[in-house]
Amino acid sequence: MKHPIHPMLVHFPIATWVISTLCDIAGLFTPNELVNQVAGVLLVTGTVTALFAMVAGLMELAKIEQQSPALKVANQHMLLMMTGWSLYAVSLFLRLEGTQLGQPGLAAVALSVAGLIVLCIAGWLGGRLVYEYGVGVRSDHLS
Repeated sequence: MKHPIHPMLVHFPIATWVISTLCDIAGLFTPNELVNQVAGVLLVTGTVTALFAMVAGLMELAKIEQQSPALKVANQHMLLMMTGWSLYAVSLFLRLEGTQLGQPGLAAVALSVAGLIVLCIAGWLGGRLVYEYGVGVRSDHLS
C-alpha cells in the first residue's frame, strides 16, 4: 500500500470518544437522558471503529525495522491505545442493561475520562511517530 491507511482511520474513533466523554461529563450535571444516549452511541461507534484503526496500525508497525528508534515509540503508542480502547470498552459494558444502553454510573464516566487521558498521551506519541520519525511519511523510517 503506497499510503498508510492508519492515519485516515484514527480520526473517527478519536472524535467519537472525545465527544462521548464530554457528553458523559455533561450528563453528570444535567438530567437529560438524550445526553446519556448520545454518549453511549458514540462510545459504541468509537470502540468498534477503533478496531479497524488498530489493525491498520499493526500493519504499519510491521513495516518498522527492529533497529529503528521509532519502534520503541510505536510500541508505547500501541500499548497505550490498547489500554485506552480497553478503558472505553469497560465503560461501555458498565452502562449496558442487557442489550440496551443505560445511564452511566460514576465508574463508567471515570473510565471514559481515564480513556481520554490515555488517548491524548497515545495521540502525542502517534504525532511523534509521524513528525519526528517520519513513520508513514518518509521511506527512511524503516531503517
